[in-house]
Amino acid sequence: GTYYRLENVKISNMEDNASADLKEELGQNTLSSVGGSLTNDHRDSTISPTKGWMSTVSSDVAGGPFAGDKDFYRLEANGSYYVPLKYSSVVELSARAGMADAYGDSNKVPIFERYFTGGARTIRGYDERGIGPMDSNTGDPIGGESIFTGSVEYTIPLIDVIKFAMFYDVGNVWSQYDDFLSNKLYSGTGIGFRIKTPIGPMNLDYGIPLDKA
Repeated sequence: GTYYRLENVKISNMEDNASADLKEELGQNTLSSVGGSLTNDHRDSTISPTKGWMSTVSSDVAGGPFAGDKDFYRLEANGSYYVPLKYSSVVELSARAGMADAYGDSNKVPIFERYFTGGARTIRGYDERGIGPMDSNTGDPIGGESIFTGSVEYTIPLIDVIKFAMFYDVGNVWSQYDDFLSNKLYSGTGIGFRIKTPIGPMNLDYGIPLDKA
């Protein structure tokens, strides 16, 4: 599908110890962008898949002919593959890659449109946004223009509504889009539970970082 986005981003009341990249965006910024995505879904279930695969490719362009205060473009791809095993257990293989870059009147992608990783649903075992570029003075995460994450997860039912899970995650974020996969990947592993609730599945995970971020 395709979409048009018009958004006003206002940043104010900033603390003195904020990162330099965040301070650069102080005030109001108007984002005007056009994007689209293509999804192929061949899973046997959208809620609790046990076999099949899904892939999504998306892109968007902000600024330029669409006006707005920021000029950048982005391309992303992600996918998952499910393998059924004995005792109704399932192995899920998933990956995500993304790149963004500024053009025109902008010399960098704004911090609120960059990639971040670390923490729940990305690379478990690390602090939220704890992997990737940091401000050299404050130590705050400032995100990057490219990202890669991958995961292997094994789940097996314990009872009807609870599954036990083991997982291994890997990935990183890089400052520049052309630094993609240029250096080490951080990894984490752990265990968890997948609980079926009336409002949808809930994940409870305990992750252990295998590298020093």
